[in-house]
Amino acid sequence: MQHAHNPVEWHPWGPVAFEKARSLGRPIFLSIGYSTCHWCHVMERESFEDEATAAVMNQLFVNIKVDREERPDVDQVYMQAVMAMTGQGGWPLSVWLTPDLKPFYGGTYFPPTAQWGRPGFADALRGIAESWDGRRQDVQANVGRLMGALEGRVSDAGDVSSGLSDQAARDLEAAFDSRWGGFGSAPKFPRPAALAFLAHRCARTAWDAGKSMLETTLEMMWRGGMYDHVGGGFSRYSTDDKWLVPHFEKMLYDNALLVDSYLDGHLLCGRADFADVARDVLEWVAREMTHEEGGFFCAQDADSEGVEGKFYVFDGAEVDRVIGDDAALFRRVFSVTDGGNFEGHNILWFQRSVAEVAASEGMPEAELRGRYASWRKALYDYREQRIRPGLDDKVLTSWNGLMISACARAGAVLGEARWIEAAERAALFIKEHMRDENGVLLRRWRDGEARYEASLDDHAAYANGLLALFEATGRACWLAEANKLADEIEDRYADASGGYWFAPQRDDLIVRMKDSYDGALPSGNSLTALLLARLGAALDREELRERSLRTVRAFAATLGRVPESAPLLLCAMVEATEPPRTLFVVGDGSDPSFGEELGRAHRALMPGRVIIPVTDRERSAIDALGVPLHDKSAPAGATAAYLCEDAACRPW
Repeated sequence: MQHAHNPVEWHPWGPVAFEKARSLGRPIFLSIGYSTCHWCHVMERESFEDEATAAVMNQLFVNIKVDREERPDVDQVYMQAVMAMTGQGGWPLSVWLTPDLKPFYGGTYFPPTAQWGRPGFADALRGIAESWDGRRQDVQANVGRLMGALEGRVSDAGDVSSGLSDQAARDLEAAFDSRWGGFGSAPKFPRPAALAFLAHRCARTAWDAGKSMLETTLEMMWRGGMYDHVGGGFSRYSTDDKWLVPHFEKMLYDNALLVDSYLDGHLLCGRADFADVARDVLEWVAREMTHEEGGFFCAQDADSEGVEGKFYVFDGAEVDRVIGDDAALFRRVFSVTDGGNFEGHNILWFQRSVAEVAASEGMPEAELRGRYASWRKALYDYREQRIRPGLDDKVLTSWNGLMISACARAGAVLGEARWIEAAERAALFIKEHMRDENGVLLRRWRDGEARYEASLDDHAAYANGLLALFEATGRACWLAEANKLADEIEDRYADASGGYWFAPQRDDLIVRMKDSYDGALPSGNSLTALLLARLGAALDREELRERSLRTVRAFAATLGRVPESAPLLLCAMVEATEPPRTLFVVGDGSDPSFGEELGRAHRALMPGRVIIPVTDRERSAIDALGVPLHDKSAPAGATAAYLCEDAACRPW
């Protein structure tokens, strides 16, 4: 929709464009981006809106524009091709294909004229067209090499051992930035999958380094400019080592996963302020990222008025005017200067911890936090008068699944029912709007229209969200739906050699991909392996746990080379190999003691446990699903809890 006005003759990905390329004998130029992508906007302004460049594109190529969030299966195939060609990837993704959809040249952002070691886009277009017309043999040879690289990525099976988790732990320790937190150097991403691994492992063993890495990273990310200290929510990544200058777009998935991270930090490190961060993120989601019927939107843009970050930064004079009598204190707290720390403006951040600032100002920490809250309100109201960044108001099944899980867990851990209610509304939204007339789960909803067959990630993230919702509510319908989704995953995506394909078999995909990499988003195979291990424990179905371990084994070679590339897959491996551990909370769901006991269960740091709330109202429905209730009961008017492990149950 953002590109509809371009002079480029864009086509959607589909048979009409493919047939046009075949009939004309032209290559395809495929441009993949997403609506909140800053460099996608830059390339559009510089090249796709330029009449002369568009004329070259229209004359020499059949041009296709794809939203990577709608068709992640297409993006995955051609991203791997470009990484095989260039050693790097990103968006905008620019790929040239033969009429039968095979890649032969590609890159990411191309400037309008040659610079930074990149060819100018118009020059690249002409050079590629000349190669297609005059050196077709070379093009076909490149196609063959790339197809070989793509097809060689799908076989990886072997044995795995607990030593992989040990090695991943050592690798993360080696990559850890002890000063600023996080892993590696700039650009620095939050890596919530790695943070989940830290918490998962710390719950099992006395790993002081892991706890320190988790606490330091969570502290420094929140203090930095990557966190929106006015409106809440995290940006996608930091361009520097110290989390100061973000790439300002805010993605739903980052924030969902980081809510879980901060809940882990709250429980593991005893940090009440980390719980406050989780609440604050969810407040932002409820206020700015939720459809009136309950689904969660995708993202907020980095740009407003064509300038990245303009909405989020402040001049010193603005701070003085809005904050008033407290301006001098505010400047010291957030390191605000007249010269600024970002292109003449100020990104707000806590260069020192809240405790350090309070001590230096000679005031109680609670007083400083109280002033911080009032400052935020004043700046938020002031900022709302600006032109807001664009909102990507698609509702994606997979990202909603992640946020459903985060909301359900936050409500249960913090004892705040509103977040569980938000999770249920989103789950109902997906259930009611995101299946077609044949019952097939769909990927995307927007403005009343649901489209695109769902991927493995959609099924697995949604199912994990529903399992978390069952753990928070005890409603059997959510457990039943999660179980149904697990069956659909097996029917639609299972590979006979192990693991799960990313997408169902489709005519418009030149190769089916299997992925284990837990990057900004966890892989579908990691989510599926975790789902199967936990669902197997809940339903007492050992075959599900065996399928979980078989999924991990499908990526043994990759795990052997780089175990920390798939930290959630390693968590699943541990859960699938340990004896199942289930924690039953039984009683009258309307009795306050039931809620108190369920909250205690959710706050317990217990490795790999699955919580099964059993209320009088839902007991028969839960029993019908195969959950082993047996003689687990509670006296009238009371609540009982049972911990079941090593084939035995005992009061908890």
